[in-house]
Amino acid sequence: MARFNMRVDFVDNSRLLERKVKSAMKDAVLDVTLDMKRVASASAPHDTGFLEKSAQHEVFVTNQSVEGTVGFSAVHDGFDYARWTHDEEYNLGEKSARKRGGKSRFGNGGTVPVGKGYLENALEMNKQGYLQYLEQKYKESLS
Repeated sequence: MARFNMRVDFVDNSRLLERKVKSAMKDAVLDVTLDMKRVASASAPHDTGFLEKSAQHEVFVTNQSVEGTVGFSAVHDGFDYARWTHDEEYNLGEKSARKRGGKSRFGNGGTVPVGKGYLENALEMNKQGYLQYLEQKYKESLS
């Protein structure tokens, strides 16, 4: 399965501030995680739609961190289609070639192309925008 992880660690020991910051960061990590899931799905190759629909996300909150993950799991008869389309070289089919790809609401990285590396590319092309959004939400939670 193709997978992306993001982790935000907390170092403040003040309980009240910690709760406020953790709540804000949980919401911000969820926003970024859902955006990345949408962008990666829009950039994944298309045949039947099974791959795009297999996108999953989770947000984990612990005492010291908030972590978001995005992954795809498209396995058929033992063949890991998600991993193959993410990691291997191939020619796009007709339906995939017609897709536009995904564009983040946080990034200025442009449209993520359809095809190989759809999840990794969604992160790399929008990393700055995601980090800026997380930083903005963190600063807002401190005021």
